[in-house]
Amino acid sequence: MEPKGTKIGEVAGLWRYPVRSLRGEKLRALDVGLEGAVGDRGYAIADPEIGELVSAAQGKRRWRGLVTLSARYDGVPRDGYLPPVEIETASGAMLRSDDADADLRLADILGHPARLVREGTVKAPYGHDPIHLITTASLKAFAAHYPASRFAAERFRPNILLDTGKLEGFIENQWIGRVLAIGDGLRLVVKDHCVRCVMTTLAQGDLPQDPAILQVVNETNETHAGIYAEVTKAGTAKLGDEVTLLD
Repeated sequence: MEPKGTKIGEVAGLWRYPVRSLRGEKLRALDVGLEGAVGDRGYAIADPEIGELVSAAQGKRRWRGLVTLSARYDGVPRDGYLPPVEIETASGAMLRSDDADADLRLADILGHPARLVREGTVKAPYGHDPIHLITTASLKAFAAHYPASRFAAERFRPNILLDTGKLEGFIENQWIGRVLAIGDGLRLVVKDHCVRCVMTTLAQGDLPQDPAILQVVNETNETHAGIYAEVTKAGTAKLGDEVTLLD
């Protein structure tokens, strides 16, 4: 028998990121396996000069432009299968992973050599637990500290946004080691805080560049915004699903 718990809110946003460091897909339902959101970070950008994957968060400014691109799958990813991915630039230009000249066009967009690769085929710059969540309570706490900035969930690139209603403050800080039940099946154990970086400040979509974002996160919550979780029971998260913090 599953332990009882306390309802803390509901699912208010769901994202999958087909390509590491690119903007992702906003979904109504997100399939989550034991390794994380199905298809999440299925592709990545590699620097052929060093043979490693790159991130918009890395110190070299040459890769900051990655977050201005957006990616979506042309099909439904499943365990063991990734459909082709479509990449769109801020100006609306498109390329596909199965285009013969995809790498040449990507290099032209970014201004230097780049390769679109499957995740896991090239060394990654970092790793973490597979599911990232953030609460509306944290976003409101940041905004209350500095109303001039837009603390949109998209800046923090979560898989799941939890609407925690009238709850206030950085409530997820207290969830480390606790289990979240989402909907009828999905179960996550919270493993760690999410330490933020310069990527939150970069211009992306309709969000402008804003250095104050990271400064506020540092001042108010020790550079933490959101949490990482491990999947203990696979399932599907849907918009409006109830979220319970189990005892």
